[in-house]
Amino acid sequence: MDLEAHTSSDDATNSIDDATPIVTDSALERMEGRILEEIVRVFSASGMFYSYTYDLTHSLQTRNRKSDELLACVADSCYWFNKHIQESLLESFKEWSLPLVQGCVQISQCQLSECSSLQVAIVSRRNCRRVGMRYERRGADGDGNTANFVETEQILTTKADKMPVHHASFVQTRGSMPFCWKQPNSGLQPMPVVVGDTNKNSAVCARHLIREIDRVGRQILVNLVEHKGRESVVGSAYANIVGNCVSSELIDARMIRYIPWDFHHETRGMHYEKLHQFVEQLQREISDMGYFWYSDDNVLTLQQGVFRINCMDCLDRTNVVQSTIARAVLSEQLVRMGVHAAPEQGLSVYPKLESILSHLWANNGDYISRQYAGTSAMKGDFTRTGRRNFSGVVNDATYSLARLWINTFRDYFSQSVLDFIVGNHQAATVFRTLIDLRSHEPEHIQQIVLANEAKIRDSVHAAVGSGESVKLACMVQSPMELGTLKLENAVDSVLIVTDAAVYVCGSSSQHRQSSVSIELSALTGVQYGAYITETRTPQGLDPSYNHGIVLKFDSASKQQAGAIVTASKKDASCTSSQFIACKVTSEAQVVMQHANESTNGLLSASIKDIALVRMERLEKQTPNLLTEHICSTILSQKLVTSATDQFITDSPIISAAAAKQGVSFVDKMASQLHYAFWI
Repeated sequence: MDLEAHTSSDDATNSIDDATPIVTDSALERMEGRILEEIVRVFSASGMFYSYTYDLTHSLQTRNRKSDELLACVADSCYWFNKHIQESLLESFKEWSLPLVQGCVQISQCQLSECSSLQVAIVSRRNCRRVGMRYERRGADGDGNTANFVETEQILTTKADKMPVHHASFVQTRGSMPFCWKQPNSGLQPMPVVVGDTNKNSAVCARHLIREIDRVGRQILVNLVEHKGRESVVGSAYANIVGNCVSSELIDARMIRYIPWDFHHETRGMHYEKLHQFVEQLQREISDMGYFWYSDDNVLTLQQGVFRINCMDCLDRTNVVQSTIARAVLSEQLVRMGVHAAPEQGLSVYPKLESILSHLWANNGDYISRQYAGTSAMKGDFTRTGRRNFSGVVNDATYSLARLWINTFRDYFSQSVLDFIVGNHQAATVFRTLIDLRSHEPEHIQQIVLANEAKIRDSVHAAVGSGESVKLACMVQSPMELGTLKLENAVDSVLIVTDAAVYVCGSSSQHRQSSVSIELSALTGVQYGAYITETRTPQGLDPSYNHGIVLKFDSASKQQAGAIVTASKKDASCTSSQFIACKVTSEAQVVMQHANESTNGLLSASIKDIALVRMERLEKQTPNLLTEHICSTILSQKLVTSATDQFITDSPIISAAAAKQGVSFVDKMASQLHYAFWI
């Protein structure tokens, strides 16, 4: 991450008043330090595990790796946390690549008798598709990837004299309710909000469940949220969405079962014995599901389906229920393997094994909780001892307050760094987070891209004349006022270059259409260069990412808000020189042209019949290179009508020094306070 490259321009470093609280060297150093510190924290304190020989990204049942195969060739990218960072190695040096899994790996030995022993392991692998922090990532994205989705595998290995070694594996999953919802961080008990209608969320839920059915089989959906109060908003929505998926035949009804169980209501007054009664009610599902069991390379049984358990955070309540189910399964496995001496008494006849299992699951809950919420898991006293006590309640209250502080003051930044690590964000977005004090949803960028594409199509349809060929259309920011460069009230606009004219189309903050149309014959010059309008981040001062153009033309017309301003050569009375400025968009850029713009002959008489296609190669260019291409396109069309000297000029529109000088005293003081407190 070459952060210094974004401050290499002379304009970005010279003629800066030391009193100006804009990204100084010390401020930039502090910002870089915070980012690097957070990256180190993620990799050193967030439960990262690896193995040189064992594929941690797959369960025993789904592993299909030959002994001589590289881990990089078989690892599941859904659980390969550092894959984006290692992409350069994967091209030519796969043998140097080492997959990391975020989650939990706990292994413990237990001697049952002089001639028999066993090993119990808990392996939790956290999905990276929607990685994030508690209130920053809830629900699912459009592809059905859910927040805090974790696959947890309990592995039992038994050894006895003169007997083959047996291995048994039981997998459960947890994950946020698989539809679009959010929970804005405001206080101890923020209200959840369902986003989108039932049909949209049913499609999202179906994508998630179908993918899991294809991967691990039948889904037993156990929903532990409260049936009354704020949690019921999303709990009831989940039930309705699953029902809609079945009634609409989006999902095979035989492959899912939805089980609501209000954990807090059922166990209130510390009546946790009801949890064991609930697991007994699930015994039929546990027996039908089974578990993976093999010995001497012979597969004896397969697990057919999983329990997918959730609460609001998929942490505390979820871990308690998963651990209770896992105990019941382990007891059954010991019976089937001929180890259990008294099946009717459960694991109580093996107090040491029961204690080991309790601590393994409690540690598992703590790891996953720290990764998602920043503290150890609540209700850990019950998971470790099987009983709730007063000290555990006090600890839970402490964790609640700690989570409130972390969610408010740290999670937005941790979220942005996580997105950067897994490849969802660029470095510029992480710097932006320190300014905005909020994270940015990766899917939001995709939505903006789709919206920008639609905006370009609508603008071409509305502005471009029949018979014109669109050579290039892209997204820009423009004040949509003639003769001004300031972008305080910038409008997301569309710049269109055809073989006859240049158009700038936007919509004002009052939702009134505003458009400028300049015939190529009336265009007198184009200036392109640095267009610095943001001085609080290093990326904001980087000319390569802050570039724009100024279109100069002669016109006697006067700008009127919401009016269409047209400039053409036939305006004989034009004596005043005008210009309109455009800053090329650096994020969610879309560049389009007519599909048949390179063909000879006239286009269809109707602009509606002409297809627009994306120019993805140009979309990947930095704004300065895209600006040069725009100027080249304009010049090539201008030369068809008339050749002019010095038509294109390369000089800063607003330099970094000029942008800094334009910062008001109030903004300077606000910036100083911001850096002092947050950075």
